[in-house]
Amino acid sequence: MRRALFPGRFQPFHKGHLMVVQEILGEYDEVVIVVGSAQEGFTCKNPFTAGERIEMIDLTLRGNGYSRDQYMVVPVPDLNKPLAWTSYVLGLVPRINVVFSGNPHTIYLYKWLGIPVREIKLYDPNRFSGTNIRSLMCRGGEWEELVPKEIADYIKSINGVERVRRVCSVEGSRDRWKYG
Repeated sequence: MRRALFPGRFQPFHKGHLMVVQEILGEYDEVVIVVGSAQEGFTCKNPFTAGERIEMIDLTLRGNGYSRDQYMVVPVPDLNKPLAWTSYVLGLVPRINVVFSGNPHTIYLYKWLGIPVREIKLYDPNRFSGTNIRSLMCRGGEWEELVPKEIADYIKSINGVERVRRVCSVEGSRDRWKYG
């Protein structure tokens, strides 16, 4: 079995992520999707819980014709020690052949550990980024076209846009108070 690891926060899982998974599954038998920052939710940077992100990813992949024997989703909390975290991930997942990432720091750490790494081509990273999508949600912009339909429907079902606006405005007002 040829298995690839794909770590990220997926806040939220968007069409760029889906394209990467499709690319991976075109070449590998299985992808292990690591949902990082699993301990966080209801913050501006991480508004969705690990459980919500897992559900979003599962709905999207099944909705796009993938079966659960082609992917697994593993939540992993932060350790705030990058090298320890990359090793920790390897201890939580089945054996992998390669790590796919577009994050230079992640690429460096897995290479340093001697794990084969494939740098992914980011698909229009200015548009397809969780930061951009959350910003659009806050501003009332058009975000739905950037995520698979399953994700947009799910976010609406949990009143996710309102959550993003609320947690970002609370954190933003706290920052204004704290920093002037």
